[in-house]
Amino acid sequence: MRFNFAIPTLGLILLSWNIPAIAKPKAPRCVPIPLVGGEGNQVSKTVSVPTIPAGPLGRLGIDITNNNWNTDWALSGQGQPFKTILIQVTSPATDPFEMRAFLKYSDQTNDEIFNQKAFTFTPAQPLEIKASPRPQQQPYQVNLFVAGVKALGEPYTASVQGCY
Repeated sequence: MRFNFAIPTLGLILLSWNIPAIAKPKAPRCVPIPLVGGEGNQVSKTVSVPTIPAGPLGRLGIDITNNNWNTDWALSGQGQPFKTILIQVTSPATDPFEMRAFLKYSDQTNDEIFNQKAFTFTPAQPLEIKASPRPQQQPYQVNLFVAGVKALGEPYTASVQGCY
C-alpha cells in the first residue's frame, strides 16, 4: 500500500526529465550606427562656445566661431529596419548639460526623443536613450544636441546602435 503514491511520484519525476527547458527570450541584436562625416560609431567631444557670426559678414555665412553642439549618425543603408535605436552618452562632468536627441525622417520631419535643459550625469553611469521609430517608417539619421553654458569645456562621449 505504501507504494501506491510512490509510483505516480516516480513517474512525474521521470517525465520531468523529458520536458525541455523553457527557452529564454532572445536579447535584441544591436549593431553600431556610423557617424556622419566621421569614422566609427563613437564620438568624443568637448562642449564648445556658441557660434559667433562675423558681424555683417555673418549674413553671408561667415562666422568667427562654429559650435560643435550637433552630432549625426546615418541610419540609411542599414538593411533591415530597426525596432529600437539606442543612444549612449557618458561624461565625467558633474555640471548640467543641455541635451536633446532626434530621429530624423526623409519627409523632413523629426521625432524628439529626449529633451533636458539641465541633465546632470551620475559618475560612471551612462545615459541611455531608447527610442522606437515610427511604425512603417525608418529614420535616416539620429541627431544628438549637447550644449549649455555650464557645460562649456566639459567632455562627453556618445555612440548609437540600432537593434533588431
